[in-house]
This record gives sequence, structure tokens and C-alpha cells, in this order.
Amino acid sequence: MRLMTSAVIFCLVAAGSAGGQSKGDDAAAHYNRGLELGKKGDLDGAIAEWRVALRLKPDYPEAHNNIGVALKGKGDIEGAIAEYREALRLKPDNSEAHNNLGDASKAKGDLDTALIEYREALRLKPDFPEAHSNLGNALGRKGDVEGAIAEFKEALRLRPDFPEGHNNLGNALSRKGDLDGALAEYREALRLKPNYPEAHYNLGTALGQKGDMDGAVTELRQAVRLKPDYLEAHYNLGYALGLKGDLDGAIAVYQAALRLKPGDPQATARLNQLLAKKAARDSKH
Repeated sequence: MRLMTSAVIFCLVAAGSAGGQSKGDDAAAHYNRGLELGKKGDLDGAIAEWRVALRLKPDYPEAHNNIGVALKGKGDIEGAIAEYREALRLKPDNSEAHNNLGDASKAKGDLDTALIEYREALRLKPDFPEAHSNLGNALGRKGDVEGAIAEFKEALRLRPDFPEGHNNLGNALSRKGDLDGALAEYREALRLKPNYPEAHYNLGTALGQKGDMDGAVTELRQAVRLKPDYLEAHYNLGYALGLKGDLDGAIAVYQAALRLKPGDPQATARLNQLLAKKAARDSKH
């Protein structure tokens, strides 16, 4: 299930007064510059600005939290965890940092810590839809599908226009065997966020499970178009094309998958099967 990304605290901090700037004012200016860079996707630049802010104002929990988010975005999970813990040392009632620490712990595979942190975020801020969704994801990973569904529904009660929440609820319903319910949630996620590759992938996979291969191919192609390095979408698109009898199309998709991940055993095995099937077909003509 897809989880909601960690929360950056996107709050501007008032800088300098007419009477001159203090170190705190300068720290706020660097903090805000980091926010602008982060919004543009410049994670390294944002981290650099937030670190300057921390040199000027070491007790700045929001800066530690946001550095953690940026580090996680760069794949440095341990670095992110250290920053979130420092943010919480400075401000224990920071619900966003608890949620983000849960997110990083889950990424590390530490589901027990993730559950503790998501629940603490919700104790501090019960109307936190992203934390409910993240808790639902963690519960789903622990095998508690009913608990996951309850959390996703609460997230959507709080924020009906939450595409990730609808996508996640769809995944939980699919795991429960309710494909019709899952399809409705994926479609709602895409109504809210049309360029959502994971929702297209999930909708395509569910349609394939329902036997609608034309619909499956359409959605899986959309997933690959929006996210060309989406390996799982390549796998399922190739499989659906193979079931439709489009051997050339399926072969091309698996070849693309192998360019993304050379030597992948799943794609290699399926490609070899399709090439053999194509050779047998062509030999009859």
C-alpha cells in the first residue's frame, strides 16, 4: 500500500523587524529560503539552508524535522531518523515529527516503532488524516486489514479529497477480496488526482483480476507513461498483453523492464517464455 509522504512543516517564520535583525531573524530567513527550495525539488539546497538556520538557532525543531524529510527523500533513512528524534527532543509534542519518525521507521522495516509514533501523532492531533492513513498502512503490513480499513476510512472522513487515502483504502479492500469496493476507491483517487501512477497501476491490476484485460492494459499503460521506471507496472502490463495474445507488445514491455533492471529473473523468465511462444507461432506460418 502506498503511504502518504512525510510532512514538511511549511510554515513561514517571520523575519527581521525594522529595528535590525537578530540571529533568530537570520535563522528564520534561511529557514524560509529552505522551504522555497524544497518546494522546487532542490533538496540539497534546502538542506543547506536549514543547516545554516540551525547554526544560527540550534533549538529549531522545525528545521530538524524538515531536514529529516529531505534526507528521507534522498534515501538517507538513518539520517532522517536522527533529525526527527532531535526535533522531538526539542519539541516532544510535535505531531508532524512523530508522524515522520513513524514514516522513516516503517521505511526501515521497524513496524512496531512506526505504530507507536503514528499513534502518538494521533494522540497529539486526532484530526491528522495523513497519520491515520500512515497508521492504516502500517497495520496492513502487520496483517491487520480490518484495522487498516478503519484508519483509512477515518482519514477520508477527515479529508474526503485525499487521493492517497482512497488509493490505500482500495488496496486494503482488495486484500480483503472486495474488488468492486477497491475499484470504486481507485477511480475516486484518479478523479481527484488523474496523474497518479500508483492508482492507475492498482486500478489496472484490479481490472485484470476481474477479467477486464482491455481495461487493465489501458490503466497499466497510463501508469508506465506517468512513471516510466515503474517496474511492477511493466510486469503487469506485459502479463496482461500476453493474456490478450499480443505477444509482440508483451515482449517489448518485458524488454523495457530488463532495461530498467538488467538480469531481473521474473522479467527474464517471462520474456523467454514469450519468445519461445512467438517462435512456435511463427514456425507454423
